[in-house]
Amino acid sequence: MSSGVSRFTDLLRHRFVQGPVLWGLIGRLPLYLVSLALTLHLLDEGLSYAAAGLVLAAYTVGTAALGPVIARRIDRHGQVPMLVLTAVVHPVALAGAVYAASGPRLVLLALTFVAGGTIPPVSQVIRALWSTLPLSRDERSTAYSLESVFAELFVIGGPLLLSALMALGDSGTAVVVGGVLSGFGSLGLATTRASRQWVPESTARRDLLGALRSRLLLILLVLLTLSALCLGVLNLALAAFVEENGSAGDVGFLFGASGIGGAVGGLWYGSRSGATPKGSQLPIACTAFTVAAAAPLLAWDFWSMAVAMAIQGSSIAPLTAILYDLVGSAALPGTVSEAFTWVLTATTTGGAVGAQLAGALIGRFGWSAGFVLGVLSGCCATVLAFAVSRRVVAVTEARLSRAAPTDPSALGLDT
Repeated sequence: MSSGVSRFTDLLRHRFVQGPVLWGLIGRLPLYLVSLALTLHLLDEGLSYAAAGLVLAAYTVGTAALGPVIARRIDRHGQVPMLVLTAVVHPVALAGAVYAASGPRLVLLALTFVAGGTIPPVSQVIRALWSTLPLSRDERSTAYSLESVFAELFVIGGPLLLSALMALGDSGTAVVVGGVLSGFGSLGLATTRASRQWVPESTARRDLLGALRSRLLLILLVLLTLSALCLGVLNLALAAFVEENGSAGDVGFLFGASGIGGAVGGLWYGSRSGATPKGSQLPIACTAFTVAAAAPLLAWDFWSMAVAMAIQGSSIAPLTAILYDLVGSAALPGTVSEAFTWVLTATTTGGAVGAQLAGALIGRFGWSAGFVLGVLSGCCATVLAFAVSRRVVAVTEARLSRAAPTDPSALGLDT
């Protein structure tokens, strides 16, 4: 059995893994760039903070409203059609929003709604591939660990890419370039053998609930929401902290420390053996996540907060990898893409609620109140994880035992 870094290199030797990894990196790097650049462009065009917030809300609502619809089309008709469609519509809608920023407000809202709703479903597609491709249990665990590492890299890389584009042009150009990169990555993913030969499961029952018929998935979505709420406090809590202990520009450094910690944590977890059932690992990971979330409360100056953020970040990737793996197992036949779309909805919702609650608490009690809220949310997630651990193990192990591994050569996905 592979160990350490070799587990990642062994995974990447699979030809059907290399393409999705490469195009997934290209297609998802601009995710944070676009939202930041769009905010800057709206403000540059003279919109108030309230108006800019309304436009960004339309972008988020579009994602929440159209994302599950697109995912269901993928689960029914395959990955390629929706990857190609969104690769075209998303950058066009973003370019239209840039042009319409100073025009009629309804047109701007409509364009941003469409742009948000047609974000190429690269993450959902790749996670669905990791769930269904002929990988061993260890390889699948490593693949999801790699996803959690990439998530941290996108948080760091997106703003850095924005800075580079702003140096060469303006915020509007950055929005358009970000949209084009997303579309390019989506088109590239659509050309990979793994995506082209991914076959939807035709046995799925078509109804209004879809993936949400899985009770186990609902439990995991609650856990994802609670963990995202814990992280949603960071924007405001760190901003309030540096207001007392540094300067506004230091916030980026603190997020960078968290991202580096997350990448290290993901690489560490991915290098470990995947023999222990993920359901058994879940409460342990939630406990570590909650304890690490308390680290910022012990900070007394800027540098100690940087260390605390690195500690907190290191606990995020292992928990994320475990939850991704469990979601893939919890998804009912024919609903795996939609299940991972609901993951995005849960994390977005949790982050938004966390930011709102933290804002109210910090304004009254100071920056530490935001981190206390995060710890309380983590405690709730931990209690729930311990309560459902046995059920999660039983259900996921039963489904894994019924899923016979597919021969890669039968799919033309030979290594």
